[in-house]
Amino acid sequence: MSRLHSTKLHRLRQGFTVAASAVIAMSFVAGASPATAAEGAEADPQLAVYVEVNSNDLANVADYTLADSGRAAVDLAMIFAANINYDGEKAYLHLNDRVTETLQDAENQIRPLQAQGTKVLLSVLGNHQGAGFANFTSFAAADAFAAELADAVTTYGLDGIDFDDEWTNYGANGTPQPNAQSFGWLATALRERLGSDKIISLYAIGPSYTTTDFDAFDVDGVIDYAWNPYYPTYDAPTVPGLEDRTRLGAAAIDLANTSAATAADFARRTVADGYGVYVAYNLTATDQSAYLSGITQELKGEPTEYRAAPRDRTAPTVTVKPGEAFTTGSPDAYSKVSFKLYDAGKVDRLSVNGVPKDLTDNAWSDLNFVKPGVFGGVAGANVLEVFDASGNRTEVLFTLTG
Repeated sequence: MSRLHSTKLHRLRQGFTVAASAVIAMSFVAGASPATAAEGAEADPQLAVYVEVNSNDLANVADYTLADSGRAAVDLAMIFAANINYDGEKAYLHLNDRVTETLQDAENQIRPLQAQGTKVLLSVLGNHQGAGFANFTSFAAADAFAAELADAVTTYGLDGIDFDDEWTNYGANGTPQPNAQSFGWLATALRERLGSDKIISLYAIGPSYTTTDFDAFDVDGVIDYAWNPYYPTYDAPTVPGLEDRTRLGAAAIDLANTSAATAADFARRTVADGYGVYVAYNLTATDQSAYLSGITQELKGEPTEYRAAPRDRTAPTVTVKPGEAFTTGSPDAYSKVSFKLYDAGKVDRLSVNGVPKDLTDNAWSDLNFVKPGVFGGVAGANVLEVFDASGNRTEVLFTLTG
């Protein structure tokens, strides 16, 4: 499956138990200590924010700055999410269309964040296919997947990888069950490939957290951060070898479903308890500065300011949907045609032969099943116009049979 999963919204604790089986000794070469550890404790806790790029623009993160200093309000921005998939023989990194669009539009989606000081990580998520971070059966197999992750970081100029071991469905398609060594192999291999200046974070959920023998590898030198995945709770994970609270996150909130009072209280507790990360999920295109101010005032001593940047000068992308369920005929003449619409600055509206259709201002939208008499379609020549929220326009000419 290539579909992203947004069910972080309603997570429930699962009854995972830590494996008690004996662990085969491993002889990893320890990577250099992560930069975050070498530099010592941060001046203030890091605000880590997950953005569902299937429905929101990562570039929205750059709209938020601290009101007094002008620094970025968000320290760590997670592209949610890529997938670990299974091809019948091995795990591989899958980037669906929307993640790919975000990465390929790095000039607008990623670089403005980094210019402000925000680190951008690619979050990687299970995909119900049985391939996961916790069931590699050898260091070599784990390293092969780590090579794909490192290549993505290098290719798109990212700052690291976030591991989220949900929705894997271990055992599906004949895949192995989790083991105590696998995640240690993977994280160690990735650190060796990325070097010390990139970030590796653990969203502490699933067998990669509960089954892994953290005593079997150099956790302190491999993992930068581990944090609570359950919204809205305050509960730091326990990761042997990562006891430094400045590298742990206890607070986890959903920006759309956690009260502002709870969010601010978690921020106060984060500072008081000496934790170094505060996790927030689901930053959207709306102005959330008032809500975020309650968090950043406690974490950093400054409220958050919102300034939407005028960044979209790119016209929408319009492509014909393949498959007979959506489109029949040929580019010369369709009996029925459907279109996929994309614009990082939100697809706002369209018209077919001057007949308007309003859309819901999302990055992705659709126009399905156009034929004569439907959505303004006529037999013969047709004109589709698609507009984004900034007024950029794309025109597509197509022909329908009668």
